[in-house]
Amino acid sequence: MFEKLLRKVYVPRESWWKDWIKIDEKEARIRKFAGKEDWYVLPFSSCSGIASKNRRQEYWRPAANLRAIAREKPLAGFFIALDPGHLGGKYSKMEGRHFVIGEAAAVKEGDLALLVAKRLSKRLRGLGAKVSLVRTRKKPVTKDTPKTLRKDAEAWQKRIEGDAVPTQTKKERKKMVRRRGEILFFRSSEIMARALKVNEKLKPDLVVCIHLNAAPWPTPEKNSLVERNDYHVLTNGAYLGGEIALDNQRLEMLVKLLNRSHKDELSLAECMAQSFKRATGLPAFNYKGPNAVKVGEVAGVWGRNLMANRLYECPVVFLEPYVANSKQVFARIQAGDYEGVKEVGGKSCVSLVEEYVDAVIAGLVAHAASHAN
Repeated sequence: MFEKLLRKVYVPRESWWKDWIKIDEKEARIRKFAGKEDWYVLPFSSCSGIASKNRRQEYWRPAANLRAIAREKPLAGFFIALDPGHLGGKYSKMEGRHFVIGEAAAVKEGDLALLVAKRLSKRLRGLGAKVSLVRTRKKPVTKDTPKTLRKDAEAWQKRIEGDAVPTQTKKERKKMVRRRGEILFFRSSEIMARALKVNEKLKPDLVVCIHLNAAPWPTPEKNSLVERNDYHVLTNGAYLGGEIALDNQRLEMLVKLLNRSHKDELSLAECMAQSFKRATGLPAFNYKGPNAVKVGEVAGVWGRNLMANRLYECPVVFLEPYVANSKQVFARIQAGDYEGVKEVGGKSCVSLVEEYVDAVIAGLVAHAASHAN
């Protein structure tokens, strides 16, 4: 099982992991530190029963165990954390999760994700689940700011420059350092703060990360909407060679592999992909590069190594339905959140928020039901 997960899910090319992990019939040896002959020996058990007994006790419970204790309501006993992706409000421009077309209202992914999460939490509680939001407002979870991270940003800039003589002006360099501080804030510190909250405080049975996808602009200098619109769902996987060579990522990958969260992640991701296909009628998105690996049998389900789905130790899926800068989705976002059915872009439909919520609920209920005895 160890080798199968390693090859099929986590590091699909042997050339990427062979210098870091050695496998034989009895054990796996994992290099602890780059450049050192210091190895951790992981013995394999010949008996699955003994292996299960000796496994570390995780804070999350598999869906099969939870379904066994469910009673009248389909999600009774499940503790679900909803993670609204990115940040909203004034932070959306900083993250690049913000765009404007003409005189229309700005599209802010973080605000939409939070709206979906809040609506979803109420519905899930009605189905018996315990629910917490990882981010409850437009503001960040981390206590850091780009300013408090300035020293780290300076160090980052110096590592890039090396011994070369800087070619930029002081003003240009200051701007670059400021931007690096912003990236450290929203891409690193914020995700680590959320991971700490998930793993140490909330300790849910699973995490659903709520996002909307986006396509590259046809003309980078000018925002213009695209025709493409699709969905996909992500589990943790597809570590690249340069990533598995990093000591921290190698350890984090092994935690995910050994706690067997992939089994529940795959079940949940496949149920989510099927529910979004039914709810939206959209095609599944397919990756073409080495940064993703196809997992499972359902279209639109892929493994990717993202910071959150690597650091959150429980099963976690990233939802990436809709292309926010497509003509169809942009019109629906501009129509806002409304009750009932409305004609938008020549089609009668419920609001995008309501459709998103309905699809997630259907996916979670199907995931729970699939583990019923």
